[in-house]
Amino acid sequence: MNDIHPEALVDVSVVIEASPDTVWNIVSTPEGFSGWMDATAEFEPRVGSPFKADFPNYGIVMSGEVASFDTETKTIAFTWGVESGPQADTFPAGSSLVEVQVTGDPEGCHVRLRQTRVSPDSVEQHASGWRFHLSRMALHANRSDLAGALARTLPAWFNAWNESDGEARLQRLRDCCADDVAFSDEWAVADGIELLSLHIGNTHHYMPGWRLELAGDPRVCRGEILFDWRALGPNEEQVSGINHARVAADGMLRRVVGFPNGSWPG
Repeated sequence: MNDIHPEALVDVSVVIEASPDTVWNIVSTPEGFSGWMDATAEFEPRVGSPFKADFPNYGIVMSGEVASFDTETKTIAFTWGVESGPQADTFPAGSSLVEVQVTGDPEGCHVRLRQTRVSPDSVEQHASGWRFHLSRMALHANRSDLAGALARTLPAWFNAWNESDGEARLQRLRDCCADDVAFSDEWAVADGIELLSLHIGNTHHYMPGWRLELAGDPRVCRGEILFDWRALGPNEEQVSGINHARVAADGMLRRVVGFPNGSWPG
């Protein structure tokens, strides 16, 4: 039986580049919780609701009940233990208490997870497990938020590269880039929107008739993205490549590095 040890405390946290609402939806709904933990979770958003999470890949079912639920402070707590599977005898259902709180942060949001009523010799094991799951939460939430944001900013990026008018191009860049965006590729280094716009203008001057377009869906990993592109020339020439970018939680590009596949004609 898992004895109560008030002094034994798991306390882990993570900053996530996603909105507090997105992360709160992950931890406070069975659909969000299931997607985050790669499990099938069942509970209602109310105190006293039975709580269960089935992890078929690991042959374990965790269960307890919702101990607190506060949408204003974005805090949920639930009792937690093994209903069936390994450690069911030493860490039984509902024997520990897990509290998760989501707060705002300049980078997106901050998540703190505390687990009490665990044996002292298992604290590091639990902490290691929760660090892994919070890391997966960060990836899940960041991808969720960026999916919508990049649907706005990436088209603006390519529209800027295809815009010959300087003033219009600056506006398009402001729609998708941080003011101090850093751009580099094999031909240029441009720090800031104004220098980037000048560089794009030079490409129109020296390579008239070329257009850039997105080629495929972007790949997202914790605020870093890869997106393929192709350039189409006036005489049906084609060049392809890939950009690696650092993006903010709202999808604005902070740094872009371009890598062509092969050489440009001529």
